[in-house]
Amino acid sequence: MARSKQAIELQRSLFSFSTGDIPPCHDRPGLNGYRRLCYTCAYAERDGNILFCRRHVMVISVRDKYGLKEWKALREQILDRDKRRCRLCGAGKYLHIHHRDGDRTNDAQENLVTLCESCHRRVHTHLAHIPEIPAGQDDDSAP
Repeated sequence: MARSKQAIELQRSLFSFSTGDIPPCHDRPGLNGYRRLCYTCAYAERDGNILFCRRHVMVISVRDKYGLKEWKALREQILDRDKRRCRLCGAGKYLHIHHRDGDRTNDAQENLVTLCESCHRRVHTHLAHIPEIPAGQDDDSAP
């Protein structure tokens, strides 16, 4: 086994040995059942290159969250809600969906916001801040 692969196997979290807690996908495999996250789960079984979830009785084949069908549908909902415009600058191209709290498994709609590629990069490098939208405020106030 290659040295880097050994290191990855050794870095599995302690959670991966306990099936008593909520799994890393938060029991939403349609939004969070992807290989990189599932590798750390106690319910995951590996057989060569196949990763199987015993809890949800499914093969985990998608490498990254953003390839999941349910994520793509949720992304479209957020884009529609935000009128397919960046909430910071109003750009309509190269749009990303940003998790406000930084937790890629927290897909609550209030945690998701549309940003253009440039503003998304600025937010992640702390050069920009996403203002909070008070409850009940009309989204028409966005740029």
